[in-house]
Amino acid sequence: MPTGRELIAQAQEMMPKTSAQDVYQAVEQKQNLLIIDVREKEEWDQGHIGGAVHVSRGRMEGRIDELVPDKSTPIVCH
Repeated sequence: MPTGRELIAQAQEMMPKTSAQDVYQAVEQKQNLLIIDVREKEEWDQGHIGGAVHVSRGRMEGRIDELVPDKSTPIVCH
């Protein structure tokens, strides 16, 4: 049975990675995209990507259906 760390590593391997430049271009081109900022509130307060939604990692699972009703919407977690 895999450990918690192993499960997280497996999930991360399944997630496509993107560069900051790719996200910037998508935002500039007004592509349908949701940016979720999972940093601490103090970090969010210091600055964040325009249009991003702040959701703590501990609450994301409970709010994801509300945040992303259209399951085809690309999501970027920051």
